[in-house]
Amino acid sequence: MKQASLSLRQQILRWNAVLLFVIVSTAILPKSAQASHPVDNHCISPASGEDLNILFGTTKQIITPFCNQVDAAEQWTAAGPSWFINTDFDLVPEGFVPAGATPLEDFVAKFVAIKYVIDPGTLQERTFIYPTSNALWIGTNAAGFQSVWPGTLSKLPPLSIGEHFVAVYWVFNAMHCDGFGEEAELFCLGPGEVPYAGFRFEVTPGAAQSH
Repeated sequence: MKQASLSLRQQILRWNAVLLFVIVSTAILPKSAQASHPVDNHCISPASGEDLNILFGTTKQIITPFCNQVDAAEQWTAAGPSWFINTDFDLVPEGFVPAGATPLEDFVAKFVAIKYVIDPGTLQERTFIYPTSNALWIGTNAAGFQSVWPGTLSKLPPLSIGEHFVAVYWVFNAMHCDGFGEEAELFCLGPGEVPYAGFRFEVTPGAAQSH
């Protein structure tokens, strides 16, 4: 089965977009709405000072390039940057077959699961797969483009104290395209397991994600 990976260019664009999304979307929320979703953990964006736990509505510790510590007793999640998609199929690669009227419908129809390989290539290697469900996070940014983030599907178990690495795969049953371009390697994911992100992080006693 063909594997398509997220290019470095895509990763930079997606992280920049999600950070901008955090800045704008939290700024337009009423203060009462922000306060209505209290969380125990706080992954703070260094670009905006905003809280990704509140944005995604999760109490789990989130692993990102800027939140790379986890409490030894805590469950956690990771997914990489959110995937933003066009409102319509304005541009797609030749031969692409959508599974819905919009890129969002196509993503929902084709996204199967999020897969984690923890400490790959070591004696401690473990694999976890979380199938898609209605817990999949879907939001809309200020430009009107919808975004998806499957980190809300997973609840990874506590790990031993020390350094770890997690490889994150997004799994699709067919090629999904975001509607922004004709180059499949830049604007599409799948089919199969897509090596979407990888994070080196540290598990410590009482790690605080707020700094």
